[in-house]
Amino acid sequence: MKISNRLYKIYEEVATGETVADVGTDHGFVPILLIKNKISPAIIMSDISSKSLDKAINNLKDIKTSTLTSFRVSDGLIEISYGEVDDIIIAGMGGQLIIDILEKDIDKTHSFKKLILQPRNNSGRLRHWLYKNNFNIEKNVLAKEGKFVCEIIVAKTDFNINKIYENIDKDSIKWEFPKSFKYSEKELLKEKINWKIESINNEINNLKKSKDDKTYLIKKLEIDLEYLKTLLI
Repeated sequence: MKISNRLYKIYEEVATGETVADVGTDHGFVPILLIKNKISPAIIMSDISSKSLDKAINNLKDIKTSTLTSFRVSDGLIEISYGEVDDIIIAGMGGQLIIDILEKDIDKTHSFKKLILQPRNNSGRLRHWLYKNNFNIEKNVLAKEGKFVCEIIVAKTDFNINKIYENIDKDSIKWEFPKSFKYSEKELLKEKINWKIESINNEINNLKKSKDDKTYLIKKLEIDLEYLKTLLI
């Protein structure tokens, strides 16, 4: 079984002794790591259909373990009880879908000790939602998978969260590229930011060709470029 760097980084965010629910578990690779290394005493693996869940069941059927394992067909967190586990893992889904899962029953979401989230897109929108809903983002981890630099967000409930980000617009680049990225692995950060800089430069060039006045949009994008460069210092 070959585990990608992305999945291994997710696995590393579970502390020894913490119980886990892996939502959208797919092949169950993260639970397998947790079981083999005796990290979690109990693990729930859930997926949207029995067909999807069968992949994890088949991969774990020959693994002998004392870990309490449970397989559940579940739409998001529906079949997981309030506070039933310490950690919720939701990985490999779009950021908006992750939001939809978490906000379906916000009280239940707050009942878990920790959220380990790995959005495929819309990471900025997800961070903004977490902040607005009283979750403190404790870590932002970068991990390489194929040609992509993926993001892992670790968040915990905090009803006394510092409101220093209160006035930052939800579409601000600061949600997509938070200041804490500065402490990430330098080569991964450079790769991710350079990709974004290239994308913004292409957008600026297209706006300059427009027959309409795009001065305001161009200026906003130029400010975004300057912000991104500060993360590389």
